[in-house]
Amino acid sequence: MTSPTNRKIIQYGLILIGIVLLMTMPDVVMGFLFELVHFFFELLFIIFEWVESTLDKIVEHLFDTELHETQTIVFYLMVGIVLLPLYYLWRMLLRLFFWLKKTLPATWTLNKIRITLFWQNLSLIGKIKWIAITAGAIYLASFLFM
Repeated sequence: MTSPTNRKIIQYGLILIGIVLLMTMPDVVMGFLFELVHFFFELLFIIFEWVESTLDKIVEHLFDTELHETQTIVFYLMVGIVLLPLYYLWRMLLRLFFWLKKTLPATWTLNKIRITLFWQNLSLIGKIKWIAITAGAIYLASFLFM
């Protein structure tokens, strides 16, 4: 079992390795990420085709229908299967939206006050350090997005 200090060192080390890899080989990292996303879409498509084929066979066997009727029934079954979770997702997102609408202004004000107080309590050297670090980070990030 590792200590919390060692865990933080490992965490920050992995983050630093990720940043260095992204800055030194952005094409390789982005290519890998695109291939990973492509793999998941292919997997999703294969699962969809499997479900559709299985439903086709079940409907054709249960109702003894021809190809066109089977496809029509399966289409409406799949629409129903997709619309029900989307409806519940919509209701959940509405609740989340109204909760965020209620809590975000207070959170924004609180964080704005905290940042203002932090900035006011910094010494001149501390303010210069923050400005230099921010400018350096923006300069380094500009190499990633060119």
